[in-house]
Amino acid sequence: ADTEQALTAARLHRLVAALPLAQREALLLKESAGLSLAEIAAVTGATEEGVKSRLRYAMQKLRDALGRS
Repeated sequence: ADTEQALTAARLHRLVAALPLAQREALLLKESAGLSLAEIAAVTGATEEGVKSRLRYAMQKLRDALGRS
C-alpha cells in the first residue's frame, strides 16, 4: 500500500508539473500555501474569476489524467 501511495504521489507530482504555468501556480498557491482566491488574484495579477477558471481547468486536467490510470 505504501508503494502504491508513493507511485500515485509521484504521478500526481508529474501531472501538476506538466500543467500550464498559470494553472500550476494557482493550484499550488491554493493547495500548498492555502491562499484564498482574492489572495491568489493579488499575487498573480489575475482577476478572481480568472483564478477560478485556472483552478477549474487544472483540476479537470488532473482528474482526466488520473482517471486514465
